[in-house]
Amino acid sequence: MAKIMLAWEAGSFLGHEALVTASAVMLHHAGHEVVVCPPADVPPNEAAQREGIAWQPVSRAPGHFAPSVPARWRSRATALWAFGMHSSAHTADRFHAWTALLHRERPDVAVLQAAPYAQLAVRHAGVPSLEFGIGFDVPPRVSPFPAFRHGGAFDLNVALALERTMVENVRRVCPVPEGTPLHALVSGDRRLVVSAAELDHYGGHEDSTRHFCGPLPLLDWGSCEVVWKATRPRVLAYVQASAIDPAEFLKAAGQLQGDVVVICADADGLVRTLAEEYGVRLFAPPISVRELLPSADLVICHGGGMIVEALVRGRRCLALPIHHEQAMTASRLAGLRLAGHLGPRQATHYAGAMRRLLADRALVGRLGEFEKRHRHMATRSVESFVAAVASLVAGARPGPEGAHWQRGGSSGGH
Repeated sequence: MAKIMLAWEAGSFLGHEALVTASAVMLHHAGHEVVVCPPADVPPNEAAQREGIAWQPVSRAPGHFAPSVPARWRSRATALWAFGMHSSAHTADRFHAWTALLHRERPDVAVLQAAPYAQLAVRHAGVPSLEFGIGFDVPPRVSPFPAFRHGGAFDLNVALALERTMVENVRRVCPVPEGTPLHALVSGDRRLVVSAAELDHYGGHEDSTRHFCGPLPLLDWGSCEVVWKATRPRVLAYVQASAIDPAEFLKAAGQLQGDVVVICADADGLVRTLAEEYGVRLFAPPISVRELLPSADLVICHGGGMIVEALVRGRRCLALPIHHEQAMTASRLAGLRLAGHLGPRQATHYAGAMRRLLADRALVGRLGEFEKRHRHMATRSVESFVAAVASLVAGARPGPEGAHWQRGGSSGGH
């Protein structure tokens, strides 16, 4: 078997960590040697420790200030700009940090989730890579990257100029052939979308490199098991207190007179007091939701991977998007009439939205049909993921076309 490096860089909530850890567990069970390389200061979680998975954080990134993007629209390119690719110095720092880690760990294959600088380094080092994530994490490989929202404000020339600036910043760090587009630098050799094709955020942009394998199995964090009580409705919410009106949200949820489980990383003492007052069970992540999500009557989250996991299980969902990618998800789901969505601070609408979704029998029918179409994904997603990595392992060639350390390359930067 092979040594597999898994990594993520972007994102501050637990969705990225859960996705990478679940993938690491699957590959570990498939017999591979696995090392997870998270952002600095992210300690190994209980699931990784339970499986004996190596945990090697990449060095800390220096702070950076990204100048505003000269456009109303948002795309993968504008996200990369805000993530530091506007700066050749920041790009160089991250590239050299990942290059040093690669030469220390010497993986056969890299499996990357929202990790653009790691992708630059593994491509330069000659390490085969698998890029994976939910829809907006794996955009079509086109120039320029398509817009998330505000497509009417999309200016092709501005978009191309922005991407050329970032390519030039990369060129100052490592060799890049003339005419190379941005997508060729930050995209993996194999690309898996852990979602359903009909939920794709980028409809109309054909790209045969994007394979939709369905959501991966829910991670068993192992730290806190919660089960439903007998009362209905059962409401599962995974939210950030700082992004919503927590008092009104807890009040609205409590008025449903059911069993409400809220997972919230940034709940303070006041939020905990309000949860107790309104009869809501409040937990700090991580907790395992494998026993909760499949039988929830309503799932509320900001619109990341959890909403896809809920939909393929036929669960009603309410999205409260807090950034452009999540808003794109919510808009797509609303267009398909598969979920409700609100602005996260539309507090006066919380209660009404929850009650409408719980009472909508037509929605239950549509979700049932959606679940039937995608039921196979629960098992096939694991098979597809492991097979994609195996194909990269089989194609990895030592010698002249292999990784730098297989041909005596340097371990430092330029």
